[in-house]
Amino acid sequence: MVVGLAATDRIVLAVRHRVFMQDLHRAFAVFAVGFLITHIILQINRGRVLPADAFLPFSGSGFAVGLGTIAADVMILVAATGAFRGRFVGMRWPWMWRALHVTAYLSWPVAIVHGLTAGRPAADWVTLSYVGSLAAVGFALLVRMVVTVGPRDGAPAGVRQGNAGRKAEQIRVDDVFDEEFWVTLRKEVRR
Repeated sequence: MVVGLAATDRIVLAVRHRVFMQDLHRAFAVFAVGFLITHIILQINRGRVLPADAFLPFSGSGFAVGLGTIAADVMILVAATGAFRGRFVGMRWPWMWRALHVTAYLSWPVAIVHGLTAGRPAADWVTLSYVGSLAAVGFALLVRMVVTVGPRDGAPAGVRQGNAGRKAEQIRVDDVFDEEFWVTLRKEVRR
């Protein structure tokens, strides 16, 4: 999530760095889904959960496993929206991609509760890593919200300056990030 939030930065990162961060975000997402599928298969093979628990929350293996199922289902939805992002842009409602993709913020805390409560008690280092990741994502989200909501340097509402230290160009902040992003990328590549 931190990488995904960083990929949207328009103040510090140049366009090529944002593209790199988006690629890194996609790679992490593919790995996460792969690890999620591996986790589910291993739990079923070890007999800790029923095959139905992989798809239907609260179908028999307990509350904590049901939370994991909900988190997994939502994470698959988020991954699917990421994979088909280009199709959402051409739709009549381009904001729908962001509305669906942001459900990762709902899935992730549920997955953390699942990780801390399902199975054996979590070791101290696991709990600390969860707290650290919560703090990192919370900080990145706070920075993203502050940057998105408040215009910088007296710019008119809804408009921010481009990357710091570079020739500033006005970038409108609206619901259709993709169109602006690609226009800006094309301009930078032409330079």
